[in-house]
Amino acid sequence: MLEKLERVDRRIIFLVLALALIIPLFAPIGLPLTISPPTRAFYEVMESLPEGSILWFGCEYSPGASGELNPQLAAVFRHAMSRNLRVILFSLWQDGPVLARSVVDPIAEEMGKVYGVDYVNLGYKPGGVSALRTILHDVWAGCANVDIDGTALSELPLMSEVRAIDPDTIKAVIVFSSGSPGDGDYLTYWTEPLGIILMSGQVAVQVPTRMPQLQSGQQKGLIPGLSGAAEYETLMGKPSTATQLMDCQSMAHLAIIIFLIIGNIGYLATVFGKKGGKE
Repeated sequence: MLEKLERVDRRIIFLVLALALIIPLFAPIGLPLTISPPTRAFYEVMESLPEGSILWFGCEYSPGASGELNPQLAAVFRHAMSRNLRVILFSLWQDGPVLARSVVDPIAEEMGKVYGVDYVNLGYKPGGVSALRTILHDVWAGCANVDIDGTALSELPLMSEVRAIDPDTIKAVIVFSSGSPGDGDYLTYWTEPLGIILMSGQVAVQVPTRMPQLQSGQQKGLIPGLSGAAEYETLMGKPSTATQLMDCQSMAHLAIIIFLIIGNIGYLATVFGKKGGKE
């Protein structure tokens, strides 16, 4: 009987995995999460910033990384808005501003925040490092004096306070990064020379390469992948997309482990059954 466990129909396996992925989306389980030190450090820095502080969000990613970075951006933006911090969104990646808009605009509307006063989306600016160096000294000129929709920066009250990048104006730079240009460029040209706080949200594969910066203090906090986004939601007490997706991932992993155990039980039963037959 146990020998049959070695030959479970693959359609059953696929069905169980599909259910493990789908059910938590509609009925979140809320599996417990351990908060990693980099995520906690990020959250504590956000909590320490004075009300009214201006944050610069670098949305340096493409659709391929949105599954990990969109939930991070949503959690951090919601946290910023809840503390009455002000946010400027910007990107050196062409898709970044559009992806960011799809995340932050609904949150801002839900929380009663006003575009141009509480947050601004400066859109995509080509040029990579050259754009960063220009904006460092003259934000308006580096952004061609317009936001993502072509609205003059002079018409946006928040931008009247932001003419150049300096510690008195920008309290923290937060980069959601999936490659280059990204947080490394901000570190080199902005935060390290000027002494501005740098934090980042990273796709999971990049996290090990950023740990030396975190340990040295060059970055003050870091959100690692989708799990980090779920941790951040937990710290805020507002579970959302990342928490649901982590439930899905955890349940799928659990299903795979169970099938591995079942397969091995079947294999061992087959091996011992053959030995018993020979004896």
